[in-house]
Parts: sequence; structure tokens; C-alpha cells
Amino acid sequence: MPAFAAEFGMPVRVDLVSSAPRKTEKFYRELLNWNYTNADPAYGTQAAADMQGRRVATLQGMPVSVLLDANSADSTDFVDNQWRVNFHVDNVAAVCEKAASLGAEVLQEPIELIDGSLMAVIADPAGALVGLLQQPGEQTFFAAGEPGAPVWFELITANHDDFQKAMDFYHELFGWGMTVHTASEEGSYAVATEGGAPFAGIVGGRGTGTTVVEGDASFVGWLAYLGVENIDTAVNNAEQYGGKVLVPAQMTEFGPLATIQDPCGATTILCEVPLPPEEDQGEVDIFDNLDISQFQ
Repeated sequence: MPAFAAEFGMPVRVDLVSSAPRKTEKFYRELLNWNYTNADPAYGTQAAADMQGRRVATLQGMPVSVLLDANSADSTDFVDNQWRVNFHVDNVAAVCEKAASLGAEVLQEPIELIDGSLMAVIADPAGALVGLLQQPGEQTFFAAGEPGAPVWFELITANHDDFQKAMDFYHELFGWGMTVHTASEEGSYAVATEGGAPFAGIVGGRGTGTTVVEGDASFVGWLAYLGVENIDTAVNNAEQYGGKVLVPAQMTEFGPLATIQDPCGATTILCEVPLPPEEDQGEVDIFDNLDISQFQ
């Protein structure tokens, strides 16, 4: 599996707070071939106690997600059954302080995790959960762009005002480039870029964007597009394993997509992507085949 070096302000992991973690774990094991390991340390410090209920999901040995028990101390004040995208930072305390000055709400002050990482959790000015993750040098790599891993990220905001707030916030906090393709009260869409390469979208309202979260018009937050090898098989499996299909499989400019909820109600988007070439063990641009012409 190719590994990608984390850059400041880039998404590196998607975490999930679950009201029924065993059911959630079983679902993603079967759907995405994730393996889970118990991250609970021995008791002894408050930081150790806070690690209760944490299960690390890996794909071929690379961490892709952390599953949090909604009843554990680590998930206090967070929204149950909703994904949280974590972004790589070089100084979590400083970035957390800057985020607060830009209008974010600090939900969890920086704490040390069992793997030596430092993490804080905020709600951005649009109300979306965001993790700020400072990892030890040897751990600043992530899996992406293939079946079982994240392939795109999208922030859903409630309206055009929140859309503008989110754009300003992430530009100031992380230095993201922003290209607005649609901006109106009916619906707005922008693409976030780093070094000219697109990696995420920001949606305002429900009139545009790459997907519509049908059945949950009040949804606000980050969505991860998770790669699958075959969209039809994945959708069938999701239903078989207790999930719900919100938007059936359809061809889009991003390729075949479907929006689902897992058995506990967490929403995600499945995106059909090819397997990486076996001989390719180095870094590649995971967005080489991304077509955003629909927004131009």
C-alpha cells in the first residue's frame, strides 16, 4: 500500500463516535476490510483513563480511523454517530488557540494520546466537528486513494452564510486555497486546494455539490468519501450488513458514488476507485483522476 506523508492542514484520519461500537466495528470490518486493535492502555493517569473505548482501525497495517465509544470519557460533548475528520498540525496548542480566535469552539483541549500524538477537537464556525492531530514524526503518514481508504472529503454547511464562514475559517487556519465554483442562496460549492491540487469540497445549502444527503436535511459536518472496489457490490453489502442506502449508486463526475448510513446512523459516501498497481510502492497523486469540471 502506498503511504503518503502528512502536510500541515491536510486530512490524515477519519474518526467515528459510535453509540454501539461493537455493531459499528463489525459493519466496517465486513464492508471495508478494516482491522481493529484495542488502544486501551493500563490505567494510571487521566490521559490513560480517557483512552477507554478507543479502537484503531487499520487497512493493511496503516491507521485509517479511530472508533470511539459514545459512552466513554473521550467522546464527551461530541455528536454521536457522526464522522470527524482529523487534520495534521505541527503545534496543536497553537493551532487550537488560533482556531478559537477565528470563531471555532474548543470542545476538547489538547491531550496526549496513547501513541504519543497530541489531539484537540473543535467545532468550526459552521458547526462541523474537526480534529487537530499532531503526530510523532514516524507516524505522519496516512493511507488514501484506494479501496478501504478515504479518497475525498466534503464539508456540508447549512446555508450560504455558513459556507462563507467555513471558507474564511479554513483559509485563515490552514492556508488552503479556495476556488468558488457556485455561490448563491440556493446552493454554493468551493474546492479546497493545497499547492494547486484539490483535496476537499465545501458545500453551502443543498442545491449543489457532488452529493445530497437525502433523508437528513439538517446534516452539517464533514463527510469522508471511502473507496470501494465495486460500488454495486459495496451498496448491496452495506444493506446486508445492516446499513441504509440514502442515495443509490449513480455515475457522477467523480465516478460511481452512493451515500449510505451505517447501522448506527453515521453517514458516509462510497466511491468506486481502482486498486493501486501492485508494483507501485511509492507516493502517487491520489487526485490525478479527479474530474471537477462540473464545478467550472
